[in-house]
Amino acid sequence: MRKDLFENHRTNSIVIGVLVILFISVIYLPKSIWDYEDELREESQARMITVGGAERLHYQLSKSFTPDTDQLLIVVNNVRDSLIAASLDTNYSYWGPQRVALTGKSISVNYNAEYTKYYEELHLKLFKLLDPNHNMDPQSVALFLDSIKTLFDAGNYAGAKELELDSIMLSYDVSDKYDILYQNIKTSMFNTLTGSYTKYPEFSNPLVDAVMDSLDANPELSGRVDFAEIYDGSVRVDFIIPFNFAENIEKTKLALKKQFIIDSYDSSTYGDTLYEMAVSEFLIQNDTLDMMPELLTLMYSDTSEEVIEIPVEIKVEDMAIALAKRRNTLYKMLSGYDEPSTFIADYVISVAMDSLDSPNAGIDSIHLDIDLTDAIFPINVRKNLGDYFHKVSLDQAYYKTSVNLKDLDWNKAAIEVVEFIAHRLRQKSDFKKWQIVEAETDTFHVNVFDEFMRKYDDMNMKLYEKLSGEFTNVFDFAFKVVSEAEHLASVDTLDWSGSQIIEFDPDTILVDVFPKFMEEYENTFTVPRDTVVRIDDSSFHGVWYRGKIGVTQDFSMDTLGFLIAAVNSEYQYSFEGTDSVRSLNILEKTDTSRVELVYYGADKYIMLFTDDSLMENLFRITDELAAFDSIQIDSLSVISDEFVAGTQEKDLFMSKDSFGGWQDTLINKKYVTTQLFATYLLEAKHMQCSITELPYRVTVRNNVNLAIESPITRPIRSMRYLFFTQVDSTHGSIVDGEMSWNK
Repeated sequence: MRKDLFENHRTNSIVIGVLVILFISVIYLPKSIWDYEDELREESQARMITVGGAERLHYQLSKSFTPDTDQLLIVVNNVRDSLIAASLDTNYSYWGPQRVALTGKSISVNYNAEYTKYYEELHLKLFKLLDPNHNMDPQSVALFLDSIKTLFDAGNYAGAKELELDSIMLSYDVSDKYDILYQNIKTSMFNTLTGSYTKYPEFSNPLVDAVMDSLDANPELSGRVDFAEIYDGSVRVDFIIPFNFAENIEKTKLALKKQFIIDSYDSSTYGDTLYEMAVSEFLIQNDTLDMMPELLTLMYSDTSEEVIEIPVEIKVEDMAIALAKRRNTLYKMLSGYDEPSTFIADYVISVAMDSLDSPNAGIDSIHLDIDLTDAIFPINVRKNLGDYFHKVSLDQAYYKTSVNLKDLDWNKAAIEVVEFIAHRLRQKSDFKKWQIVEAETDTFHVNVFDEFMRKYDDMNMKLYEKLSGEFTNVFDFAFKVVSEAEHLASVDTLDWSGSQIIEFDPDTILVDVFPKFMEEYENTFTVPRDTVVRIDDSSFHGVWYRGKIGVTQDFSMDTLGFLIAAVNSEYQYSFEGTDSVRSLNILEKTDTSRVELVYYGADKYIMLFTDDSLMENLFRITDELAAFDSIQIDSLSVISDEFVAGTQEKDLFMSKDSFGGWQDTLINKKYVTTQLFATYLLEAKHMQCSITELPYRVTVRNNVNLAIESPITRPIRSMRYLFFTQVDSTHGSIVDGEMSWNK
């Protein structure tokens, strides 16, 4: 049987073709997916920028941001539409205070036992994050912690426990390291009193107890106080000699040199050598005599080997301060802390200096057992030390023991406390960190963390979804619905359960429509389109004359409601005092003035005013043909708005009978690069993520802090082309105008 080579060739060709297609697909398809991911991300970020721009317009109109994107769309677009309508009707104005109607909402909910249980579970979960503790007075806190310490020292006292204190049954959780928590109180107080640190309770606790006992006996005790003979024994002090300790010893001597008074002749003749001799001699005498000398006599040998006696006076008070600073600097280098007493500091520094020649200096830690039987400790008793001791007791041990009433109704307490805190924070209250909350169930210490309101908002959105079966990303609306449901369910006269309808009546929002709103709207909702290069040709600025009107200035300024008297006998124009206004162009106006046709009662006026509304001139329109002896009739030329024409249109305009003339001609032929922009309208789609079609999360805090966030909280994976996966992660956020993707 003959082998068909052609058949094999065809099969191979097919296989090769398929492999080529697969190879191209592996290269092209992932890139197309990545490009599409980028396109979706850029679209979402552009929409977030649009929402931010709309929020700024809303703030300019109402002096507030809004987390409700439906309201945002209605307010911004309704004002725009009303201004367009007003521009087409000369008898209608839409400037100043206006009311924008909002839509009412009807929400179908199912308020049942399952929802009630979910409501309690979420509140309890958030409540536990606050580390709630039963509130006690300082004396009770100290008694409680001491009682636990006694029981703990007796052995096997850890875990969930109960105790009756002042006829109140308490439940709490004792850590297996409670002794450390309890000791932290004394250690923190020791550090506060001395500025130093020790890990030996035998040393710190008697000192702290002595101070607290002295404070109980004398509540007015404060400032620097010397405590002696409070510890009978030795204490271990650990330190390490840093590698640059010797160098710093010499540096600390520089401050000592300033405390010597040497004759100016000797000082200038012998220079630094004399001061170095003075420091060396002073330190020897100070250490040997254990007292500070007031005068030194230096024996200096000059170049002729003649010995000269040089007297040196010492600034005793300044030297004492300099020595204390030097001691503290050196001790802090060795131990990391200020010195608890001069006795300890001098002892440790002396040992460190003697150890400088040791080969292990700067490497190994050194410890000393120092006898403190006769030591004196200068203690800084700060004001309100008792209050500080209470705070340290709470922070170090009490809060970590989770003390609460034994028969506490946790579900009820959770709802009371969580709603109370949220109410305080919505009122711009600085209610953070450890706070006291008084509820019907108990009075609590709670630790209000920074993200509390965000978690509270998340909770309400979950409750709204459970209640209505629909998702919302507007936390403010979710809170409104959930709160209304709880209110209706709590009314005794209502049987409010099962399927119900919550109605929110239509409301209005007061806005202040400013003259440049349309300009702001168009500038906000624009996108770059193209960059074009063109040749600038001659430009002709022209107008058509519309005719003349008769005017007079025979009237009293003070009788006109649209004029406000200003300084220097001038008047300020207020359009709010008119029946209506419309724009008007007259030939006689100056380059800086603006003109409006003012309707006031049965009369019409032509008002010329500057940008600050200061009146430049005022005319009342009258019959040009009237002839009254008491009225001087003038006329004004009314013209159209200016228009711009190029060379090709010039002859076309000049051929019209109504053409008035050219105001200006600019001949400047050159190449011009122009960035073209396209405007767009604010639409509902701009409020939604381009992938999930969920609304962006808009958060407003304190009415000035605005955040716009992508609703994508975790990567979304979608299968593409059977084998590939498209992954869309969060598209970022805009917080107080700062875009996360620009960081």
